[in-house]
Amino acid sequence: MLSLNHTFEEICKAFKLKGEFFGYNVIKSGNINDTYTVHTDGYEGGRTYLVQRINHNVFHSPEKIISNVCRITDHIRNRMLADGETDIKRRVLKMYHTPEGQYIYRSEDGSYWRVISYITNSCTFNSRPTLKVMRNAGKAFGEFQKNLSDFDASSLYETIPHFHDTVKRFEDFEKSVAADVASRAASVKDEINYLRSMASYAGYFSALAKENKISLRVTHNDTKCNNVMFDAGTGEPLAVIDLDTVMPGYAAYDFGDAVRFAANTAAEDEKDLSEVSLDTEMFTQFASGFVPQLYGNLNETEISTLAMGALVVTLELSSRFLGDYLAGDTYFKTAYDEHNLVRARCQIQLARDMERKMSDLERIMKQF
Repeated sequence: MLSLNHTFEEICKAFKLKGEFFGYNVIKSGNINDTYTVHTDGYEGGRTYLVQRINHNVFHSPEKIISNVCRITDHIRNRMLADGETDIKRRVLKMYHTPEGQYIYRSEDGSYWRVISYITNSCTFNSRPTLKVMRNAGKAFGEFQKNLSDFDASSLYETIPHFHDTVKRFEDFEKSVAADVASRAASVKDEINYLRSMASYAGYFSALAKENKISLRVTHNDTKCNNVMFDAGTGEPLAVIDLDTVMPGYAAYDFGDAVRFAANTAAEDEKDLSEVSLDTEMFTQFASGFVPQLYGNLNETEISTLAMGALVVTLELSSRFLGDYLAGDTYFKTAYDEHNLVRARCQIQLARDMERKMSDLERIMKQF
């Protein structure tokens, strides 16, 4: 088995990185790819690069991912430069390529590797965000939408097919109910009935798209606060990272998934449902950063339906967790037998609270 030192030496040579390889560190965040900081010396005091091994068991076509990421980062860079951005190296990721123009290096063991710029004097936040972090994360993802609002989303590869196809997710859920391969359906009738009662929401955004009221946009699809790099001194947002899930989609899903995760008053697998609700102050702070970036870039319907995105994406995830529980826990990793059921109940409780608060949420959105 090849050592990482050997692999990184070869990567540095292949990409003609400045300086000579002398060490690396493991970055433990992230659940899919393996990420490292690779250090070189001998050139202007040394350089640091991000090097990632792409998990091709999850992303079956790494070349398509690289194509998406390169095209959107180039677009963001050009738009920022046109707007007069002076700190461009810290504001958008750069993908390195070999002298032959290749963005992927295949190591001797068959792994796929890439090299990405390292953003200096930056940090991420992995714990529950503060109100300031929530607002600045909203600003970062809103700016992401703004800078890509004139990008042809349909030209991107769909790296995870049907990822936010809520109609299909509900259809898959119904198939799991009908098959009941783990003989669990009888014990979760209340949860099944609730999701069936909310099934009409599954087609909410696809119906608006068919009526040409909303447009297909470039969406990040993993809008957690830890996918934003912040300035380590000021806390201001710098760049959106982890771009492998960028695909065509609807802006409301990015907004909705962000608040679904970060504005939940409890963990995603909280057993005590009395602890689960939507924190409207956290919701407000994210919206205060996100929404102002969109005016003049997204249309009125897209902006006015952002809050509904939170409910729809929460119902979608509820159906996925409960469907996987009924199927015998074949997709999501679980720590115990009823883990997926606990997750489903938590998301259902959150969806119920969102539904109760929807008029308030929509009123909040009109403040910005």
